[in-house]
Amino acid sequence: MQAEALTPWIETAPFEVRYAETDAMGIVYYANYLVWFEVARGAFCQRYDIDYNAIERDGTPLAVVEAYCRYRAPARYGDRIVVRVRLSELKGSTMRFEYEVLNADTRQLLAEGWTRHVWVTREGKPTRCPALIRQRVEQA
Repeated sequence: MQAEALTPWIETAPFEVRYAETDAMGIVYYANYLVWFEVARGAFCQRYDIDYNAIERDGTPLAVVEAYCRYRAPARYGDRIVVRVRLSELKGSTMRFEYEVLNADTRQLLAEGWTRHVWVTREGKPTRCPALIRQRVEQA
């Protein structure tokens, strides 16, 4: 994780681990953390008043090109979770988000990671980040 970031941490509302998110050992299945990262990106968009649906309709979706997650401690069925997200990098056509998954009650760090994204055209070619996104983030 980078020491400096472009935005402060934004935290999701607490949510409970559902039984369907666990494996046979009662621990959250590893891929679900990436789903939780996506939930946190949604909270980021809400915080910065970014209408991601409108951006996709305009023809510049944001594609995930890399994802990393380091698991520190297990989350289990019924645990209350929060996910924190911040923007750590914004370049011409790329963005990088960082995440922390915490137990909402104890604040224990359960996982941390990052995702890198590329803005693309409808044809799948890289394009510059929409000006609106830059404006909203720079006003933070």
